[in-house]
Amino acid sequence: MSDNKLRFLSYEDMCNLPEPEWLVEGLIQKRSTALMFGKSNSFKSFLAIDIGLSVDTGQDWHGNAAGAGSIVSSGGVLFVATEGANGVGRLRIPGWYDHHRIEDVYRRAFLYPKEIRLDVVDDVTCLIETMKSGWPFALVVLDIFGGTMAGSEVEDKTARAWVQGIQRILRETGASVLTVAHTGWQDDSRARMHTHFWGSFDTRLKVEGDKEAMTATLTVERHKDADSNGSWGFRMVQSCETLVPELDVTVKADRKRTLSAKNRAALNALDDALAEAGEKKVGADWPPCNVVRIDTWRQHFYRHSADDTTDAKKKAFQRARDALREHGQVQFYDDHAWRCHG
Repeated sequence: MSDNKLRFLSYEDMCNLPEPEWLVEGLIQKRSTALMFGKSNSFKSFLAIDIGLSVDTGQDWHGNAAGAGSIVSSGGVLFVATEGANGVGRLRIPGWYDHHRIEDVYRRAFLYPKEIRLDVVDDVTCLIETMKSGWPFALVVLDIFGGTMAGSEVEDKTARAWVQGIQRILRETGASVLTVAHTGWQDDSRARMHTHFWGSFDTRLKVEGDKEAMTATLTVERHKDADSNGSWGFRMVQSCETLVPELDVTVKADRKRTLSAKNRAALNALDDALAEAGEKKVGADWPPCNVVRIDTWRQHFYRHSADDTTDAKKKAFQRARDALREHGQVQFYDDHAWRCHG
């Protein structure tokens, strides 16, 4: 008889599942996936390095605990720089360490200075085996998203293989994965990627930068298993031949372009519905992207609604749906809806 059996969780097992733990308080959880997205030149890479090296050195990230116990004290960070690796390895990482006066013995970050194919099983296996053979890692930073796959970032087949590869990294190494990505050409409310990618991340972090003012904001757009709150402003300081983010409470996110809580919840619900039940339609009136039935979108919205009654949930959904359409973020046809993005 085969011993290859699945392990089902009983009700007691479910209730005893552990609470999620933070790698960076309020920002990234342990053994989770996070996406940091924003326009080009919004200082995303500098913020990713700042977060990663805070975890690596075990020091607070601008007042937020960077991990706890052995995860940080014995862990390290791997930066996968799919572009600009020379500057990352020679200037940005050493410059951050120098700025924060970190002694050489505590400089434990690693760099992989090439593109990587996380939608290819053998390449994922090689990465995992290399990670497990050396220093125990707490975090992998992938910068930039487009250089981490063999296929196209807008293909469903590539997306599913890539997500499976990322989940293997989490399971087999215990590290979290932070992915840095650009926004769409016409829609800066989300990253430029297939919906299955977008819906797979446990956390989504939006970066807005002002190159002239040398400032940036980092806002929690969504946590799947925690309150989706948190926004930080930074001033980019020239130091040690690089830029280093310093917390600045006077720097605020552009509230005019920030969705209300209900509208953001509706947009997140649409992403979940598209990831679960999205399909392509053929015809002149249909878009080239996946669409989903509005009823399915509504059901996903209801699952996370804080309203007490069905009538209140229905009205909240209708208001959010109409507001998102008015602002050009969603479109409808024949009882179906889809995201409007480049």
